[in-house]
Amino acid sequence: MKFDFQYFSSIRDEYPETVSKDQFYRIAHISKSTALYLLESGKVPCKDNGNLTHRFTIRMDDIIFYLIDREVHPDEYRAPRDWYSGRPIRHKPKSFRIKTLCILTSDEREAFHEYIENELTEYDDVLTVSDVTEFTGYSDSAIRNWCKDKRVKSFYISKKYLIPKPCFIDFLVSPYCCNIDRKTWKHLALFSGFHEKQRIEKLSGQD
Repeated sequence: MKFDFQYFSSIRDEYPETVSKDQFYRIAHISKSTALYLLESGKVPCKDNGNLTHRFTIRMDDIIFYLIDREVHPDEYRAPRDWYSGRPIRHKPKSFRIKTLCILTSDEREAFHEYIENELTEYDDVLTVSDVTEFTGYSDSAIRNWCKDKRVKSFYISKKYLIPKPCFIDFLVSPYCCNIDRKTWKHLALFSGFHEKQRIEKLSGQD
């Protein structure tokens, strides 16, 4: 599944690293009540300080992932029927799908490897730091640190890190990369696109 990365990148560039609930509902084109449900339920991760005003702080990357995943799994984000008529008692956020999205079985890891390989077909066989940044959304410094720490296998030539495509794919499917706590929206979109592909293939196999 292809997403309009240019559109999401423009949103990311327009807003700061974190935003408020009021900014969130405007960005997502939803009501204040729906925004409150998504934040209180944990379906959109946030920091909740419990205050009556300026209560929520939401990462833009998490908002963009929500916008992407909402297109793929709209039912995941619908509030229960009684939410708008009688507000449920406030509760602690539940564990969100983002965590489960990134947990892969050995078979899924192999399929994810193939999925990423297909997504990288337009890139050269040897990737630059800028290529990896463009594909994953992580900063240049983060990529260089991964290379320096040998998290991802690379060559250091003329003061530049060069990463063979197979080594980069191996890194993306590695437990270390899957367990990164603060994933970028592009990284999360890879998982979402992969799981949607898996879902479609499963449904096709049932026909």
